[in-house]
Parts: sequence; C-alpha cells; structure tokens
Amino acid sequence: MASNILRGLPTELLIFIVDQVEADDDLLSLAETCRKFHDLSLKNYFDRNEFDPASRSVVLTPYEGSLRNLAGLALSLDVIGTSIDHLSYDFGYLSNSDQLIKEVRLLTKYVDKLSSLNQATLRIASYYNSSTSTKWKRSTIALLNSILKKSCADIHIRTSQLSTFYEGPKSLRIPKPADWLKDYWPIGVNPQNNGAKHLKVCHIQTFPTFLRPFYYHALQFNSTVLTDLSFRNIFGGGTDWGAMMLTLVFPHLARLTIIYGVIPRDPFVKFLTKHQNIKEFSYHHIRYDPRPKKPVRLEKSVFDSLQTLTTTPEHILNFLPPMAKLPALTTVIIKIEELVTNFSPLEGALRCLASCLNKITLTLEVTRTGLGFRVWLDAIVRNGLNSSTRPEPLLHCVETLIMDNAEWGFADELIVLRLPVWLRLFPQLRALTLIDGGPAIRMSQSLADDRETSSPTFLETLKDACPGLYIEWRHRNDPISYRVGF
Repeated sequence: MASNILRGLPTELLIFIVDQVEADDDLLSLAETCRKFHDLSLKNYFDRNEFDPASRSVVLTPYEGSLRNLAGLALSLDVIGTSIDHLSYDFGYLSNSDQLIKEVRLLTKYVDKLSSLNQATLRIASYYNSSTSTKWKRSTIALLNSILKKSCADIHIRTSQLSTFYEGPKSLRIPKPADWLKDYWPIGVNPQNNGAKHLKVCHIQTFPTFLRPFYYHALQFNSTVLTDLSFRNIFGGGTDWGAMMLTLVFPHLARLTIIYGVIPRDPFVKFLTKHQNIKEFSYHHIRYDPRPKKPVRLEKSVFDSLQTLTTTPEHILNFLPPMAKLPALTTVIIKIEELVTNFSPLEGALRCLASCLNKITLTLEVTRTGLGFRVWLDAIVRNGLNSSTRPEPLLHCVETLIMDNAEWGFADELIVLRLPVWLRLFPQLRALTLIDGGPAIRMSQSLADDRETSSPTFLETLKDACPGLYIEWRHRNDPISYRVGF
C-alpha cells in the first residue's frame, strides 16, 4: 500500500523526507515500510557512518563506531546473495550481555544473507553472566556454523582474554570427542555433515568448553582439505585438546602452529607422527601436563618435508629431531626469551644447527620480555671469544642471519662495537638483516642525526667493520629499509 502511494511522488521529495529523520533507529524503521524507503533510508544510514555496505571487506569493531552498521547490514535486502572476501568482527568487552546476544544474532542474520564468505576473523567477547550464558553460547555457535556454511576457507577465532574461560575440576574420565556432539547443537542449527568442504585455514585461540565440540566437528568435517592449523593460548582444556588431536588426521596439512599453552605431550607426538608432510612448524612457549617422566625426542622421520621451523632453544634441545634428520630444512627462527644472563640454552641450540644438511636462513628473534642482544654480546665478550669453544664457527650452514632485537634496537655504541667481532665467527655468513622493533620515533631520530648521509652512521660503521657482508636495517612495521655492502 505504501509503495502505491509513494510511486507518484518525486524521488527528491522522498530523499528530503529521509534527510529529516535524525535518529538511526527511526531510519531503520522507515526502511522497513516499503522498498522505496528501504533503499533511500539505508543509503542515508550508511552514508552517515561513512560505511560502504558493498565493500568486499567488511570490518566491524567497537572502537571506530562501525558496529552501528551491523543493524543496517542485517536489514539490507541488497546484500542478499552477495559474496565478500573478508569479514572481521570484534565483540570487544561488552558488559551488557543482552546487547551482546543481540549483536551476535544480527551478525548471524547478515551472514545468512550472503552467498559466500572467503575469510572470517572474529574476536568473541569473554563477558557473560550465568542468567544469559546459555543464550550467548547458543548464539555464538549458530554464528560460527553460519560462517562455515558460506564456503568459508579461512577462519580466525579468538577471545577477549588471553587464556580460556573458567574450567571446572578435571574429570577422571574424558568422553571421546565424538560423544561431545550428542545433544550439542542448538535448535535450528544444522551443522554440515555432507557436501563440499571448503575450510583450508583454521586459527584458534583458547579452547573454551562450549566451543570444543564445534571445533572438533569443523576440523573433522574439513579434514581432507585443511592445509593450515593453528592453536594458541591453550591454558585450559589441555586434556580434551589432546583427546581431540588424537582422533584427527589431515592428509594435506602443510603448516602447523602450536604456541603458548599447556598440553599433554604424548597425544601431540602421536598426532605429529601421522602428519609427516608438514612444511612449516611453529612450536614454542609450551609446557606439558602431565609432566613426562622420560621425554624422548620426536622420531627421526616425522619432519622429512619440513622447510621452516619456528621454535625456542629448549625445544631444539629436548623435543625436535636432530637437525641432520630434517633434509628439507632451509629456514630456522629461534625465539629468544632469556630473562637472566645465562644463554647456554641458546648457544646449545646453535650448536645443534651445525648438523643442518642445507644452507639456511637463521633468524634470532628477541621477544618483548627477553634480554636484548647487547646483554648476550656482553656475556660472549666477558667469557672470551675463543672460537674453539663457541658454536658459531660450526655453523657453515648459515649464509643469511636475521636479528630482531625487539624493543631494544641496534643504534647502541656497544652493539656496534661488539657485533662485528661476533659476526666474524660465522664462517660462511654473507648477508645480515637487523630488525628494529623499538619505538618508530627512536629510529626516526637516528635517521635525522644522519641526514647528511644516505644511511645511518652505525650502519656505515658495521659495513666498514664487516667488509664483504651485505647488511640491511629496517623497522618491523616499516617496509622501507636501509642497505649497505655489496
């Protein structure tokens, strides 16, 4: 009826009417009256928020006010049947659980309208209270299920807290993962049990109880196509995680990341023995529960295809196979988090690299909480630079060295003085990259001091002290780099 009345009115008059509506909620109500007002009201609604609903990348966060657009997207008829490349949604730290549930349902309504969704990045709010927790959990499960049913190939799921949700006492008998799915799915939620499989990349942070069955089902259903799997911050539910990993097999798994967590060692070792085509493996900041009485290294054949390894000295010394048993390895990234001046684990790990079969690119990356390279170089000089007792002369495999000094930077007189002496211990080193992770303003000041030259003074000093060595210096967050040498 409203459409018939409006059909004879000039579009300019309708636009004028819409422009007079001040409240967003009133605009949305007007959009529901007829198709003519639907189009004009939603255009006005999104224009006010400077938001493009037709974008191939939809980013919704509580920090930029973009969450206001969610109600419009859920209402829009124009998004029906469209495809987007990336959906990013941050639930933040909402203290109003009713509002949280409303937003989750609005987002689900929007996703249901899409034809396909290639990549999704979600941060699930950690807040909920006992009276609404069941609704919140069911709404979250429904949303994740809807996303995967839209041919999603890449999903990243994290929570608003670093560790997991509250965990009750450990049960003495953990049911099989297949049993987790009994009476799990909320009414109206139909999980994928057949049809095409699309999920190739899955990144999971934390392992909350109510999402474990969902993760198990998603990974099991897409097991034949999954190539990238990542778990981070598994500080609760490690026993369930181990039970789940024991049941999963991914024939095409190429990249695996397990970082920051407490997990059972034996189930994970068994998982690795079933996946010997892994090309990239990140494994660090891991503790074991239960603590193994007699831990042994991984079998020698586990990583026959491994090309890139990211880990810590302790795992090189105690967990991974000897480097000589990794025939495809060409890149090693060692995380350095020494909190005291005992660098023996790091130097022991370097000694292990001597048996590498290929020329490798070695990255030494100081973490934010670790002591910088200056402290290590001081310790080396203090203990003596006798090449017969140092690991570096054994590293004929290292032709390229990358040093990331975290927040410490490299424009330090003592580093510039001692670094060349240490670098000469490497017999085959040809290229060096220095990565500065400190404040960008500090790096800018260093460049300002050297504005008369094409590169910073300390870089020229290193070049003079290391003839024949190609040296590059850059900030971690800046693509521009400064180079000296051949």
